[in-house]
Amino acid sequence: MGGRLAAVAVAALVVLALAPAGAATITDRNTLERRTVDRINTVRRNHGLRPLRVVGALTEAADRHARSMARASYFRHELYTPSRSRDWMPFGTWIRWYWPGPSYRSWSAGENLAWGAPRITARQTVRRWMASPGHRANILQPRWRNVAVAAVHVENPRGYYGSWDDVTIVVAEFGRRSR
Repeated sequence: MGGRLAAVAVAALVVLALAPAGAATITDRNTLERRTVDRINTVRRNHGLRPLRVVGALTEAADRHARSMARASYFRHELYTPSRSRDWMPFGTWIRWYWPGPSYRSWSAGENLAWGAPRITARQTVRRWMASPGHRANILQPRWRNVAVAAVHVENPRGYYGSWDDVTIVVAEFGRRSR
């Protein structure tokens, strides 16, 4: 047992030694996600609109996009897909991998993105979106019924976020579907 434990410890040290210096560390921001959904729904109620319901399919899409932007260090609605025939998938293509799901005859989806360094609050995120006509339109779209928000914090980012020691990325997916 002691030999096996020592081997595992040595293997872990080797992995750490081979890891690139300063690699980005990505952590979820679940509280920020919940608070951002709450802020979106508060704004909608204040404008006479029904609140949106969080659904799993959009949550998976939001999480995939937030993590992709964190790992590959970009900020755009396209999804980075280097293992496919094209490196970048347009929003209208990749969202179909998640939404609407099987057997829906009609659907639509929209997306809002935000980031802040080192952090961004739910209030700041929604305030920025409400100051942008396209993002505001998504929040106040009466047809939307569903929403999902994913938020990740990135320590030691590179590329697009490389000027900062750490950043927080927020993705909101909006949707409607009918059978």
